[in-house]
Amino acid sequence: MNRLEVPGYVRESAAEHTGSVLLDARSGRCFAMNPMARILWHEWRQHRDFEAGVSVLARRFPEHGDDRIRQDARQLADALVSRGLLAAAAPTGEPPASSYGILDDTRVDVPHRAVDAARSGVDLRLGGVDVRLGGVAPTPVRVGAEVTMAADPEPRSSPTGLPPTRHDLVAGLLGLLLALLLIRLPFRTLLRVVDWTERRWCRREATVEHGEAALGAVRRAAALYPGRAACLEDSLASLMTLALRGRRAVWCIGTAVDPCRFHAWIETRGIPITAPDEQGVEGFRRILCV
Repeated sequence: MNRLEVPGYVRESAAEHTGSVLLDARSGRCFAMNPMARILWHEWRQHRDFEAGVSVLARRFPEHGDDRIRQDARQLADALVSRGLLAAAAPTGEPPASSYGILDDTRVDVPHRAVDAARSGVDLRLGGVDVRLGGVAPTPVRVGAEVTMAADPEPRSSPTGLPPTRHDLVAGLLGLLLALLLIRLPFRTLLRVVDWTERRWCRREATVEHGEAALGAVRRAAALYPGRAACLEDSLASLMTLALRGRRAVWCIGTAVDPCRFHAWIETRGIPITAPDEQGVEGFRRILCV
């Protein structure tokens, strides 16, 4: 019987009665799970036993049968193991199992397997959708696709409505350039750089006014940038703009489901810094804060 463990670099954002999103903090890749998949994953995280999750679903939905649920659960486990979101260890005397052996494409999700939703009234498809933070959305595949954080199509104004000073504009431009360079690094390297900068370079905590001024300057600079500058770039650039002045803030990445989407922002003194014309953060659950 396979033992399953959740690696320490996996982060979860979950909502009650809905699915959840798992984040691989090494790569920035996420995997969105529906409610039934979430139940299985939580059982595996708690008990480290594949059969523990199967038993829970079998007790809740006995009309579907253990074999059918176990087959679907193996597809989910294979998807998570192949993506590094679960680690499978074989019992003593058996060869190690890096996966359950039915998946080899990390870009495409496992086939959704419906379990007679008409009879049960519950969707028991034990699958998910791959997404990548800051990625470019390709043509949708059959059951999963990479998606991007929401990009703002029009030039944005300053969050405060006040024109930034020349020094603010220069700092915002430098912060944006730094963010565009950092965002090309591997995701785990990016997190280490941000963490080191905040701990070693930034001696003072930013105020809300400092955060709003930094975001306003960044958005003015981003309006002149011909490439993509959405919330991921804006928030990281705002963080770097503050860091250039020795002030620290918290970089947050959050998720929302139905539909699955992402948002990034900075917080100072526990207050999110957003512009009046961008989406709020109330519907997003933090999955990572640096």
